Amino acid sequence: MSSAPPSPNALHTGAGLASREFGVLWVRGADALDLLNRLTTNKLETLPEGLSRVTVLTNGDGRVVDLLHLGALDGGLWCLTSPGRAEPVTEWLDTYTFGEDITVASRTDDVAVLTLAGPHAAEVLAAAGAPVDALPVDGLAHANIGGADCVLWSYAFGPGDAYYVLADAAGAPAVRAALETAGAEPVDADAWEAYRIASGVPAYGAEYGSFNNPLEARLEWAISDDKGCYTGQEVIARLQTYRKVQRLLMAVRLSGPAPVGAALRADGKEAGALTSVAAQPDGSWAALALVRTAHAQAGVSCTVDGVLGVSASLQDPSGG
Repeated sequence: MSSAPPSPNALHTGAGLASREFGVLWVRGADALDLLNRLTTNKLETLPEGLSRVTVLTNGDGRVVDLLHLGALDGGLWCLTSPGRAEPVTEWLDTYTFGEDITVASRTDDVAVLTLAGPHAAEVLAAAGAPVDALPVDGLAHANIGGADCVLWSYAFGPGDAYYVLADAAGAPAVRAALETAGAEPVDADAWEAYRIASGVPAYGAEYGSFNNPLEARLEWAISDDKGCYTGQEVIARLQTYRKVQRLLMAVRLSGPAPVGAALRADGKEAGALTSVAAQPDGSWAALALVRTAHAQAGVSCTVDGVLGVSASLQDPSGG
């Protein structure tokens, strides 16, 4: 465990290293990719070794079961789920398995997921001996960091890039120590949450979940427009075709603190509600909100119900 104090600015100015809570699944079998293709929103007919893709698992009503990060390696698929969602995702896949060749094993308890992000993240990884220069965005490969074998996984996060580092729980302390020696600065959960919100990246349970469809959370980048049928496709296609999406994710700049769940009002009408709020390293306040489509435009000014003197300005979110 590192003794260095958390650095709230590292994610913005250096290379911030966070321990993240994910569900971790290892999926194998000749029919694994085909089943996931039939159940989720993105194209998964093929996923070449060493590449990854993000897709949304939706129910028959087009509501979000979870957002899945899938990475192909060693003839199988690493699947990262939202915190606490590994078991529900496994059960969902099992419900739709009828003799297909697929096995889903939970690795949540024995695989640690470290996240390295910030403008100098790649430099830190290179200094630690990881093969980051040969790794494309959305690529993953084996690496040895601090004498421990791990999986290095590049992905886009908000306006920039970031890296997952998957390591056996026993080897994770050595990986963390090596990355810190190479220049990574530890960040705590609060700092990562503030960075997520400032980056406009939605999260399960806050901006998406069983209460809405993926279009409301602006997850259209994980939805293929021309793939074959998948569970929930008819609902999502209808929402897109007839422009029936009721709410949209928006970034919010607040003039002061406000609670999650507080209603936003524009021109005297209820416009939406705050879904995530966090203080930023510079002392400002940033938030995310689900806003009625009629008001979901950058530059719209709102008041915050129940918080005297705090105003809100809507902005387009940059995250994905």
